[in-house]
Amino acid sequence: MKSTVEYKLKQIKDIWNNFILDYEYCSKKIKSNRDIKSNYLGDILGYFNDTIDIVFVDNYNQRYPDKFGFTISFLQAIYVHQDFIQEMLEVFKTGIEKGELKNDPSYSINRNIRNELVGHPIRKIEGKLISSTLFSYQAKNDEIQYLRYHIDNNFDIESKTYKILEIQIRHREFLEKYLDIILEKLKIILNEYLNELKKLENVIKKGNLETIIKLVELYFESFFEIGYLYKRKPLTEICKRRSEHIRYERYITKFLNDLTSEIQEKRNYVREVCEPKQTIISLQVKKKLSKIKFATTRQSVKINNEKPVKENYIYELDKIATRRNPSDFEFFGGMLRVKCKDNHLIINELEHMKNNIYNEIEYYTSYNLICEELDKEKKPNR
Repeated sequence: MKSTVEYKLKQIKDIWNNFILDYEYCSKKIKSNRDIKSNYLGDILGYFNDTIDIVFVDNYNQRYPDKFGFTISFLQAIYVHQDFIQEMLEVFKTGIEKGELKNDPSYSINRNIRNELVGHPIRKIEGKLISSTLFSYQAKNDEIQYLRYHIDNNFDIESKTYKILEIQIRHREFLEKYLDIILEKLKIILNEYLNELKKLENVIKKGNLETIIKLVELYFESFFEIGYLYKRKPLTEICKRRSEHIRYERYITKFLNDLTSEIQEKRNYVREVCEPKQTIISLQVKKKLSKIKFATTRQSVKINNEKPVKENYIYELDKIATRRNPSDFEFFGGMLRVKCKDNHLIINELEHMKNNIYNEIEYYTSYNLICEELDKEKKPNR
């Protein structure tokens, strides 16, 4: 019963974490204030995860003291969920007010049960008694039952009985209905955002770096956190020096390739995160496992010793990926220099890094060129 609700909450969480918090364009489409920037919505979604099992429990066989505690936590969790949904509807500017929720039976019936039994068991208005309730000892395992004395009934005792399953179904319908409304609003925001990224893609094709950087700042700012030099000032400086050395040209090419790749990944992610659960499940079922052949001990296994094992540079590259003091660089860079002693480009770039260890632009453009050169070495000749 809860799986669809959990999936919808996960969709909202993923969109929140990967778009609303990351991109100002998206955050401006919702109710944006200091509270939103504190990421308190993440607390709301976390609370949902912590309490959803309380609401959609399927074991009702409990002794009376346990039943008493279950009923309180069960109804209170539903009440909190309703408040959270109301808050989220406001945050995402769906236009749905609390008054509209009160007119929805999937909201009002469960809320009234909670209010009468848990929220206000003794209810007064301006000092005048309106109603009082107490738990019934006669409730069946799958029921919530209480006795009520109400002014509308001249305070004659009346028994109120509700099936737990009916309360659960009503709450699930409430959650699914309004989570869908929230998701539809988020999908509109994402589609509008993808249209802006399409404009950025078109500018990338034209190759005007100044315009590209400006659009990245406006619509794709978290991309600047990916690369060491992915900021306006260093990129502009590198671009001016493209003709001086291949290291600068290669770094700009890397920036544009990374940007294009990241936009495509973001586009694919939007498609994935907005996919209905049923569609994803059906796609997974259609996938066939590839056949794997295992060699047995009775079979002769041919070992090809003709191709030499390629040199591995991961350790050395990892060590010089962040700028170090000269002695550390001399040590780790020296290890790489020994392995690449016949590659003049790498030797020259290591020397350039050593001489410019405190200059980010020179250091990292050389580092990038070395990485590309070593990556090219790993690829087979065609």
